[in-house]
Amino acid sequence: MSKSLSLLLVLLFVTIGHARADPLNEDMTKLNAQWDAAINDPNFDALLPMYATDASLIPPGAPPVSGATAIRDFFAKRGTSVRNHKLELVEVLPMGNYAYVTSRFKASLVKGEETTKLSGSTVKLYEHQSNGEWKVKSHIFVRE
Repeated sequence: MSKSLSLLLVLLFVTIGHARADPLNEDMTKLNAQWDAAINDPNFDALLPMYATDASLIPPGAPPVSGATAIRDFFAKRGTSVRNHKLELVEVLPMGNYAYVTSRFKASLVKGEETTKLSGSTVKLYEHQSNGEWKVKSHIFVRE
């Protein structure tokens, strides 16, 4: 009977632990959804407040981009070729005023009549601002 009770208590604590959401994970999930919306709408100006003014972007096969405006312009130049972009949060590692966030992505790349499925990973370093917001300081993405 005590083994059954112990197992029940362990299962109860595990369930309660999973039921309590981590506020930082919730924040990063919301930021991922906002980023997806900016790309999918497309509303590239919506990217501006997500990035620190001195943010950097390191895209695959292209030179690094610095500054929120230049990052917005990078994605705007791609136009509406990327569709159905969806980020899925993988891990959030808090580090003081920073958070290291990894996500997986899926999307469609449309060129003329041809559609190619894309997938890959993204790593973002977020900086916590004095007003409580999180802004991207560094953004790296790679395709599979």
